[in-house]
Amino acid sequence: MERETLITFPPLFPKEADAALSVFKELRLVDVLNRPTYGEVGRQWVFDFVSSVFGSYDSDIGRRLIQEFFLLISKKNSKSSTAAGIMMTALILNWRDSAEFLILAPTVEIANNSFYPARDMVKSDDELNDLCQVQEHYRQITHRNTGATLKVVAADNETVGGKKATGILIDELWLFGKRPNAENMLREACGGLASRPEGFVIYLSTQSDEAPAGVFKQKLDYARGVRDGRIDDNRFLPVIYEFPDSILKEKKHLDPKYFYVTNPNLGASVDEQFLIREHKKAEEAGPESMQGFLAKHLNVEMGMA
Repeated sequence: MERETLITFPPLFPKEADAALSVFKELRLVDVLNRPTYGEVGRQWVFDFVSSVFGSYDSDIGRRLIQEFFLLISKKNSKSSTAAGIMMTALILNWRDSAEFLILAPTVEIANNSFYPARDMVKSDDELNDLCQVQEHYRQITHRNTGATLKVVAADNETVGGKKATGILIDELWLFGKRPNAENMLREACGGLASRPEGFVIYLSTQSDEAPAGVFKQKLDYARGVRDGRIDDNRFLPVIYEFPDSILKEKKHLDPKYFYVTNPNLGASVDEQFLIREHKKAEEAGPESMQGFLAKHLNVEMGMA
C-alpha cells in the first residue's frame, strides 16, 4: 500500500546478487522505445526479485538456499520479459557443463512470449551473440562455452519427461491449474533438482479468470501460508501482489487510485489510462467482463470480491 518493495530483506549473498544484477541490467529490451537495457528502465521490485533468486546461492558449498520462488502479478507488468531476463542471466552465470534451463509454458503462444525477448536479448548484443547460439526452430539458446541450454517449451508429458533441468521457470501457472495431469507433469519437470543443489524453480502467474484450481491453487495457498507465517519454509519465497482483505471488503480496489497496488510497473509497461478505460468498458459490459478485468489486471481472486 506504501508503494514499497514486497521483498523487505537484503539478499543472503550480496556478491552473488550483484554479479547477477550486473548481467541482468545489461540485457536489452528491443520491444521498448529506443531499445533500452533493463538497467535503464527496470523498476526496483524487479531488481529485488532477481537479487533474491541469484543472491540465495552459496558459492562456497554450491547450494542455493532458497530453491522455490512464487511471483503473482497482474497482467502486462513485464512478466515474460522478466522471465526471459532471469533465465538468460542464469544461462550466462551457470558453471555446470551441459546444464539445462527450461521455461515451461502451457501453450505455444505463451512459450513464444518468453522466447522472443530472450532471442532478441542475444541478437541485439554483439558480445552475447558471440557467446550464445540461437536455434529458433527449437526455441533454444545454447551457451557456446559450457554447452548449457535455455529451452522454452510448450508443456506436455513428452516434452518434460526425463529432463534434468538446473533451473526451471513455469509461466502462467493458473493455466496449468486447469489441467488434470499438471501436478505430475511439473513434478517430472522439476525432478532434476534432486541432483542439482544449485537449482531453482520459479512459478510466475497472473490470477485465474475462474476460482483457482489444481496445481495453481495448491501453490497459491502454500505461498500465502508462507507469507502469512502459517507455514514455516525458508526455502520458498512468495512475492504476491494482491489487495489486503480490508481493501476488498470496502471495494476500494474498484477505485483507480488503488490500481497501483497490484501493478508495480504502473507508468512503465502498464499505462494507467489504459487500465482506467478497460475498467469503464468492463463496467458497461457486465459482471462477466468485470470478473475478467479484476482477475487479470487487479489480481482479484474469483469468489473473494
